[in-house]
Order: sequence, then C-alpha cells, then structure tokens
Amino acid sequence: MPANRQIDKLRMTEFEGQIKELSKLIYNWNLINVTSKSQLDDFSKKLLNALSKEENAEKIRRIIDRELCVTFGLYSNEFNSIILAKQIMQWQDK
Repeated sequence: MPANRQIDKLRMTEFEGQIKELSKLIYNWNLINVTSKSQLDDFSKKLLNALSKEENAEKIRRIIDRELCVTFGLYSNEFNSIILAKQIMQWQDK
C-alpha cells in the first residue's frame, strides 16, 4: 500500500474514533432517546467538521441548537447549548 493511502487510512481511523468518542459524550447528556450511540454519528460528524475548521464555541452552540431541535425534536428550553458547547470544546482540548 502506498504511503499516502496508509496516511489517509490512518486519518480516517482516527476520525472514526473521534466520532465514536463524541457520540458517547452526546449520548451521556441523556437528552436524546436513541437505541444506539451510532445514531448520533451524523451529529458528531457535523461537530467534528466544525472543530476541524477551528470554529468557535458560538458556532458549535448553533450546531447543537439546530441538531437537538430540528433533528431530534427537542425544545430549546430542554437543554443549555452554551454548557454543551463548552463540554465539546473541553473534549476537543483533551
């Protein structure tokens, strides 16, 4: 396997691991009724893509608001997106 393909595969494996970690964090918020953490992977991908673009906590907060309200049907008074965004930013910094 050429070196570039190995690097791409390693990056993909790392990204997939981050998706799983972030999905676990979101799952542990206990806000969304899902049968599997993998159901949160799309949400996690959106957050990771924003984090990789070095988006700030406000952008992360807006993604959280949109996903929890539009995709998962929560009302904005059922969660504090500022606190959740801070948790995501802290997760990223670890």
